[in-house]
Amino acid sequence: MEETDIIRQHLNDDVYALSAKDGWYGDSDKKWLLQQIQSRQKAKSKLPSWYGNFDLLFPPPVSVEQASSELTASYKAALVEGGTLVDATGGMGVDSSFFARHFQQVVYLEMQSNLVELARRNFAALELSNVEARLNPDGSIDNLPDGDCVFLDPSRREAGRRVFLIEDCSPDLIDWWPQLTARYATVLVKLSPMYDITSAVRALAGIAEIHVVAVAGEVKELLLLANRETTAPLTVTCADLARDGAVRKATFPYDQRNRSIGCVAEVGRYLYEPAAPLLKAELMNAEAARCGLGKLHPHSHLYTASALVPDFFGRSFEVEAAFGMGKADLKAGLQGLTNADITVRNFPIGEAELRKRLRLGAGGGTTLFATTLGNKHILIRTHKTNPSSLSKTTEK
Repeated sequence: MEETDIIRQHLNDDVYALSAKDGWYGDSDKKWLLQQIQSRQKAKSKLPSWYGNFDLLFPPPVSVEQASSELTASYKAALVEGGTLVDATGGMGVDSSFFARHFQQVVYLEMQSNLVELARRNFAALELSNVEARLNPDGSIDNLPDGDCVFLDPSRREAGRRVFLIEDCSPDLIDWWPQLTARYATVLVKLSPMYDITSAVRALAGIAEIHVVAVAGEVKELLLLANRETTAPLTVTCADLARDGAVRKATFPYDQRNRSIGCVAEVGRYLYEPAAPLLKAELMNAEAARCGLGKLHPHSHLYTASALVPDFFGRSFEVEAAFGMGKADLKAGLQGLTNADITVRNFPIGEAELRKRLRLGAGGGTTLFATTLGNKHILIRTHKTNPSSLSKTTEK
């Protein structure tokens, strides 16, 4: 049996149970087949077109975990174009394969020889004749070729621990930055969403755009774009990518981050919860101000209004009742309610404990917000006003 047939046959098997069995792999390398099966399983939702392409070979699972998804790779590739792009931290090669659609030539560089060989094979299988894979064994900046644009996805781990500051990543962006911006007209950097945006802007001069990118409501990447030809003020774009390819995004001036907004004395007819990219970018108040909303509390990040705002970037709910935590208030406010989704924002009790106290099951179409209004802890009983779908043409 061909190795691809073995992989297909066992693609849905439990890898750990499969590793304890003998005979299923024939004359092939058992360890290698297990790697292919496990890595392909991890790529199923993240890289669907790669998952279904059995002409491709997969690196160890950790490389799949570190790779961009197809959705985020496509998004970042659309930000740049030109003659030659240098992917200085090639990895699995997913980003390079998408950049190839926007550049005449892509030079993929990687420190690990096994990943370089795998990338060469996969680029050929994908018929990407404009991508060249090269080994950069010491990861030196001196080995980067000339080009119009350079892309870096620095390592986010140091000595086995996650890092949060720009100066802790590898390669050292702060050390490299002057040379990168001098040699390349455009520099694009992908960072983990754990990195602090303010620290990055202070450390790296000349950033023109910041993109906070989420997939299905979960922030996945922080992108920094420097372009020496751009003189416009720094902007922040918040983007949420749906798995069906739809995109919703909004762009704000950088100086709108952390803007102040007035707090209200009572909950209005509608409640608004900002999308995750807005929260990461600290632009939730800017979006609320655009929509004419009031904030419940400086630290709650929930907003309210008497009118429905159809294009609010986030979730909107119609309020059924808002009440305190007293016994009589709870009895009246929860009357007839047996199930609800619970969201906790700036509240002293966690979701699990609160659910237990209120004796509520999950689901049921009602969302209960536990939060703070003024100096009082309250519950807000709501139902959704609109589906959490994204429009392919929505852009602010």
